[in-house]
Amino acid sequence: MKFKLFSIFALAIFATSSCSDPDAWDDEKKQVLIDKCDTEIYDCDCYVKTTVEAFPKAQDYNKTLENESANADAVEAYYQKLDGCMTE
Repeated sequence: MKFKLFSIFALAIFATSSCSDPDAWDDEKKQVLIDKCDTEIYDCDCYVKTTVEAFPKAQDYNKTLENESANADAVEAYYQKLDGCMTE
């Protein structure tokens, strides 16, 4: 009985973990943003927060910035938001 309960519990954990959005901003993806952040220009906490708000899915951030010319309006709007994160 205990083994069966454990098996059900393990399956429940596996099912919920596999259902998580692989494109969500997890700590690892946010750390990449922190690593990219130029501390001489931006407050990095604001930089990360603004980026996550501007691009709810990490893949959207990547796709948009990989082709800035095709996404000029979105990129410009993003950079305008980042202006509020600039250090003085």
